[in-house]
Amino acid sequence: MPRKWKEMTMKISLEGSQVKFIPETDHEKENLDALWKLVVRCDEDSKVLCPVGQYLPHEDEAASFIVQDQ
Repeated sequence: MPRKWKEMTMKISLEGSQVKFIPETDHEKENLDALWKLVVRCDEDSKVLCPVGQYLPHEDEAASFIVQDQ
């Protein structure tokens, strides 16, 4: 069964137009590594994260993104 969003505690830092994901647990490190390997491709074109739907901080529990080819 997938983990619920509220169980994840990874920090996000926004510095100008650069976004940093800061894992706080071993599980988050594994997930971030898997995301990195999915998005960043050495042998083919890298992929991009595209927002899905909307994110309203006071209404939504999480922001959703999909991984797409460039």
